[in-house]
Amino acid sequence: MIPGAIPGPGRAPALFGRDRELAEITSRLLEPGLRGAVVIGEGGMGKSALADQVLERLNGIVTPSFIHGSPVLSRLPYGVLSAYLETAGPEDMESPLAVLRTIRRHFRKLSEVGSGQPLLVIDDAQFLDEASAHVVTQLAMSGELRLLILAQPRARHIHELLSLARDGLLARIDLGALSRDAVHEVCEGVLDGPVLRASSAVLATLSGGNPLYLKALLAQSRRLGHLAEGNGAWFLRREPDGLDSAVIDRVKSQLLTRSPEERDTLETLALAQPLQRSVLAAVCGPAPVHALLADGILCAVQGPAEMLRLAQPLHADVIRSLVPAVRSAAIRTKVLDCLPDREGAEAGDPSVKTAWLRRLEWALDCGEGIPDAELLQAARAANDDGQWPLAVRFGSAVRDGSCLAAARVETAAALMETGGFARAGDLLEGMLEPGQPTLAQDEETLTRAVLATVRLDNRSGLNEGELVALASTWVAAAGELSARLGGTGKPPASVEAGAEVLRVLALMAAGNYPEARDRLTELTKAPQPQASGLPALVAAVSHGLLAELLVSEGRISSALVHSGTALDLIKRLGGLLQAYCGAMLVRHAQALLHGGRFSELERVLAAKLEGTTKHLIAHGGTLGVFEGALEIHQGRLREGLQSLHPAVEALRISDPEKLLPYALGLAGYASTVVGDQDQTARYAKELSSLASTGSRPLWLVSQAYAAAALASSEPDARVPATLAEIAEQARTEGLLAAEKDILALCLAVGDLSQASRLQEVSAAFEGGEAQALNAYAGAVASGNPDLMVAAADEAVRHRKYLLAVESIGHAIRFYGTHGNLRRQRALIQQLRRRRGELAGVTVSYLSPSLHLVRLTRREHEIVDLLLAGASTRDVAAHFTLSQRTVEGHVYRIYVKLGISRRADLEAAYRALEPGTSSAAHE
Repeated sequence: MIPGAIPGPGRAPALFGRDRELAEITSRLLEPGLRGAVVIGEGGMGKSALADQVLERLNGIVTPSFIHGSPVLSRLPYGVLSAYLETAGPEDMESPLAVLRTIRRHFRKLSEVGSGQPLLVIDDAQFLDEASAHVVTQLAMSGELRLLILAQPRARHIHELLSLARDGLLARIDLGALSRDAVHEVCEGVLDGPVLRASSAVLATLSGGNPLYLKALLAQSRRLGHLAEGNGAWFLRREPDGLDSAVIDRVKSQLLTRSPEERDTLETLALAQPLQRSVLAAVCGPAPVHALLADGILCAVQGPAEMLRLAQPLHADVIRSLVPAVRSAAIRTKVLDCLPDREGAEAGDPSVKTAWLRRLEWALDCGEGIPDAELLQAARAANDDGQWPLAVRFGSAVRDGSCLAAARVETAAALMETGGFARAGDLLEGMLEPGQPTLAQDEETLTRAVLATVRLDNRSGLNEGELVALASTWVAAAGELSARLGGTGKPPASVEAGAEVLRVLALMAAGNYPEARDRLTELTKAPQPQASGLPALVAAVSHGLLAELLVSEGRISSALVHSGTALDLIKRLGGLLQAYCGAMLVRHAQALLHGGRFSELERVLAAKLEGTTKHLIAHGGTLGVFEGALEIHQGRLREGLQSLHPAVEALRISDPEKLLPYALGLAGYASTVVGDQDQTARYAKELSSLASTGSRPLWLVSQAYAAAALASSEPDARVPATLAEIAEQARTEGLLAAEKDILALCLAVGDLSQASRLQEVSAAFEGGEAQALNAYAGAVASGNPDLMVAAADEAVRHRKYLLAVESIGHAIRFYGTHGNLRRQRALIQQLRRRRGELAGVTVSYLSPSLHLVRLTRREHEIVDLLLAGASTRDVAAHFTLSQRTVEGHVYRIYVKLGISRRADLEAAYRALEPGTSSAAHE
């Protein structure tokens, strides 16, 4: 199968991610002033697939003929043209002019019998010999046929053809790597279902945007179970294995085209990367390094250390697998001899730290011994960098008693991130127990053991008492450790601060938010740390937790200052703080979402998709939830579900921030609004089986979404009353942000009595979303249709598109109730005209009383017949009615839809009730 394509019956495979290039090549081949097009792209970029699609589009317009270059034929003069030289004699083959005449005769005959203009497709044109390239150039200049040339860059003998592109006779299209959006499109097309954005971002990074490699990664990941499917949605459970046979064969063939010196350079860099350019040149020589850089095979790593790596990530994995162990050890010796220093975990440049970790891993591969202290340092660095399998390998390799306990902590921390919870618990046993010989032997080990224990125990949710007890244990253990090491017997100030954070979490678990806020305010007054470690971690977590509480109070600007500070500390200092990146992102995203800062949240999420593959796999579900929430908050429900479906499946496997209840509630609500009752029932059932966990505000909102989702499937249920009770619960607990969201749902399901309270809450809340809700709630409370229309404009200004439609819908119903059909029709027409401005949102409410236009079942049946081409006479005969009766039905349909002629019927009907039919209204 063609990379990035799905075969269809009797036609070329459907192509994904290359729409722009496909359109450009097709149009250029039809331009009268051009002789054709040359498409340049690396191997696997989809040139042949594009050509197939182009030919399908031009079927009947051109008559294609084909030439396929190959290394073997390139050694023979005119070898690739042999199929068109059957009538040429030996003496003709000595004359380029005779060869040209023979080929021209062939294509003249072809044009005489064919129905379309001759088109010569030359695939793998980089293998054209010089004589054949000259003949093809002359054919193009003659204008007797058109050319579609497919070649890789740096082809030796097609410079004459490329000169035609420079002279404007051929169009040149450079086929680069697929963008991340295009990779996502390919993944969803190949897998035939929604794909987690973070997972497609990982695949984009590993494939380098190469469609062939992307297809190989998808196939290999499915075979090995690394790419998982749940309810039709897809996500990566772990980093894909790139050692697919198709990739290996392509890398082997590319290695054969390089000189022995260049192959040595590629092997060395694949084993050691990233590696300083000066070191690589010292080991392999400057000439092959320069040649490989010029050809784009190698590339520079961003940073001051002048590091190099292979441009295609998968090539390094393949080449490493092809190097024998003995040769690998010999290359390692050469590299170590040329290294100027042995910088490690403390290096300021991340690429230097990565190179150090790779050298240690390489040493283990070669069976070399590494000092236990360095292995421990490497395990900590790997954990901080999210390289958990590597951390397990380093930690497990420690044998010395003085480092063994600390290595057990690092191994346990890494195992938790890869699902080994039981073994992690065993390794942490006794590390925090004062008076026991198993107590951690130094302050850093004790700190890391506490943090690992918190993460392990918090999987089931730590309650108030457990958090307070853990804080006391930490302080007592730190005091005893101080005494053992000859100190004062008192815990360090940083441990006291860390224990205070645990006590704050206990207060939040108990619902004592005011005191928690006051304590966090004091903690955040401390000077900003300048190095990674426990003080920096305390600062980052304190700022993040304070941001969470400020969001609940509606103080968005202050919340964003604190959440931004937390993220800045993590980005600037890294190290131990990296493990808390996901938790701080959740707080920041919540602040942006509640503040209606949708564009800023889009940028934050897009930046996170540029992160490392490890973090994308670990936090992919978290990112997917906020991608979906961002769309749904703007009323783009179907787009939101495309993100939420795979996010829910990923969170079932890994949910470090306990977002699954919120994701289930949100997905169930959105599914109801778009009419997918099967999904609604599935999500609601799963949510009902979950115990209260994670953030209290998000838990209450998830319950409200689930209740609102039942308004359509269970119309007699006491949904409005249930929502009102949850809103009151949020109000009692002082969770203003949760109450705001729940009150908005109350209005959405028809409980307009909550409008005044929503107006009051939103008035005390900062941000554009609250402003839009305030205008909407005030308009509904007033019953003034003019205010409702004005509220719609305010909602559009803040990108609350569904709210805008709801506002206009209320005005339409008001005019309908009061018999002002003229004004009602005008608003319906306005709504239809504004659909583009409203981001394509259509009205499909949870409560039947809130539908914008309600046609009867008979009216739906009549519309179906009219749209199928029936006349009023045909409709009358179908239902055994008089034509006058049918005309009366049609008139009432036109009034409801706000139209006056049949030509507007389909657009009005589909725009206001998309996907409806008589069957859907039985």
